[in-house]
Amino acid sequence: MKAPFARTALVASMFASACAANAATTSVSLSKAADQATSIETRSAKGKGATPDLFTTHYYVGGEMMMAWADQQVLVLCRKSAYLKLPGMKPAASELPLEQRQMIGAQAMMAGYTSYAAIAEMVDGSIAVADDGSEVRRQAERPWAYGTERYDVTSQRMPNGALRVRAVKTATVNTAKRSKPGDSFSTDEDQDARLSELGAVGSWTEVTFHTTPRRGEVDPAYSLKGWVSVTGDNAATVGDARRINGCE
Repeated sequence: MKAPFARTALVASMFASACAANAATTSVSLSKAADQATSIETRSAKGKGATPDLFTTHYYVGGEMMMAWADQQVLVLCRKSAYLKLPGMKPAASELPLEQRQMIGAQAMMAGYTSYAAIAEMVDGSIAVADDGSEVRRQAERPWAYGTERYDVTSQRMPNGALRVRAVKTATVNTAKRSKPGDSFSTDEDQDARLSELGAVGSWTEVTFHTTPRRGEVDPAYSLKGWVSVTGDNAATVGDARRINGCE
C-alpha cells in the first residue's frame, strides 16, 4: 500500500514545482526594496547546521535608526548623534576614545547594508518574485581571486508583504593550478590565504525586507541610561540628545 502513496506524493511534488516555475513573476530591485523597507532582518550562518546570527535595522520617522544584534544596540538620531549600548564589551564603550566609538557606529550602519549588497551583486541588482507568493530559485555566482563561488538564491514574497531573499553557498570553484616542483613562481600560499577568507559551502545569508508602517519617532522620554554617546555628551533622554546635537 505504500507505493501508491509514494507515487501520489511524488506527483504532488512535481505538480507544485511546475506551478512555481510557471507562476507570473515581477522583477524587484534589491536596492529599491532596501530604500522602501521599514525594517530589515539579516540572518546568517557560517555553515550547514550552524547557529544563525541575527542583525536587525529598524527605521523611524526623520531618518532615525536602531541597529541590534545579540544584546548589542546602536541608536542613530541624526548625523551628529549616535549612541551605543554594548554590554560586556571589553574595554567598555565608555572607555573608548570618541574615534573608536564613531567607528563602531559606522560599522553597525554598514553591517546590514553589506549583507544585501553582496546578494544584489550576485544577481545583478534584482531578483524575480512570484506574484502568487511561491518561492523562486535561481543559481548565481560571485568571483573571487582564483575562480567563483556558486550560490542557490531563493526569493519569496511573504503573506505579510515582506520580501525574503536567501543565498546558500553550494560550491567554491578554484580554476588556478597548484604549483609543481621546479616552478619559478608559485601562488599556492596566496590561494590558500584567499580560500581561508571565503565562506564555507553550506553557509548562508537570508535578508527579509519588511514594509509594515514606519515607526514614529523614538520617544523623547526614552532613557539613555547605560548608553554611550559617540560625541561624548551626557544626554539623559532621547529628547535631550536631539536638543544637544541639533537634531530637532
